[in-house]
Amino acid sequence: MPSSAYMHLMLNHIPEIGTAALLIIFLYAVSAKNDKLKKFTLVLIILMAFLTIAVLITGNNAEGSVKGLDGIIEENIDPHQDFATKSFIAMEILGAVALTGLIIFRKPKELPMWFSILTLSLMLIVNGMMLYTAHLGGKIFHNEIMQGNTNNKVDK
Repeated sequence: MPSSAYMHLMLNHIPEIGTAALLIIFLYAVSAKNDKLKKFTLVLIILMAFLTIAVLITGNNAEGSVKGLDGIIEENIDPHQDFATKSFIAMEILGAVALTGLIIFRKPKELPMWFSILTLSLMLIVNGMMLYTAHLGGKIFHNEIMQGNTNNKVDK
């Protein structure tokens, strides 16, 4: 069975890449006035919100398994974990908004433009938060991304 740190590293890319992909798809659906695609994207947002639960759980479990390992920069764990919690809450809010939209605007109702703009705005915020969370997570072990760190050699 893979360790919790390994599971977290496997899963943590899903929200950051997934929210970016869904943002692009939803933006296209809004510009094309494709209500079916907008609603399908809302379903995928809800699924992404559920997947993000697994990312948070594996991240919480991974903390104990990486502390004390060579190369781990422990002072970077807490900032990552704190912002990850905020990003998780934002993703769950987005998922709740998507679910609410699907319930309120069931067939034959179309999603109104104000709801699409609200959803796009939340998606932009959540995607930015997910990317920043990933950046902070990278600083835990991937110290080559830290500015001013000249002690690490990068293979060319």
